[in-house]
Amino acid sequence: MDIDRSRKSLDRRFKILSILSINGRRSFIDIARELGISHVAVRKHVNRLIESGLLGIKGCLNLELLGFKLVLVFMEVVSEEYIEHIVSRFKNCPRIIFLAKMISGYNLIALFYAENNSVLECMSSICTIRTLEGIRRTEIYLLSDIIKPKHLPISLGERSLDKTPYGRLCSECIGLNAVLASRSFKVFVGFFLS
Repeated sequence: MDIDRSRKSLDRRFKILSILSINGRRSFIDIARELGISHVAVRKHVNRLIESGLLGIKGCLNLELLGFKLVLVFMEVVSEEYIEHIVSRFKNCPRIIFLAKMISGYNLIALFYAENNSVLECMSSICTIRTLEGIRRTEIYLLSDIIKPKHLPISLGERSLDKTPYGRLCSECIGLNAVLASRSFKVFVGFFLS
């Protein structure tokens, strides 16, 4: 009996994940109707999925509409010890969207965003990942168009309080001050004021 209940529960959770992966804003009531269960049961399943770490709920933004730039960095790091050191330093960087180990000549990859060309220049000179000890070589690509997904999970938290992996404040970056005066930032703020 418990095995059947567990199987049904896993099946329902997978269906809920499926539904939310298509539309993360779908209401518990709509999901409940589709699955033939109560909205309270859906909420419990979603909470368990979140608690387990299998599901994360976060707003994703269209970086193209904001005028942001994406930078992809491939790194060949000399050892696993250095990889762990780089990951621990950069995992909380507010501008990193994606950081992953790879199995190839390059063994670490990072996807960054920059609000404009000034921030991009600042990132490549002051807060650059490619000059860290233990990195043998890097390749850096500026991405032109995001095809899929159009919306990415980025953090637009308070930059003046965020310390960079180099111990500097993000607000120290010349480019960040330029962001506040940029057209993209005004458009971004305009979305919330209108």
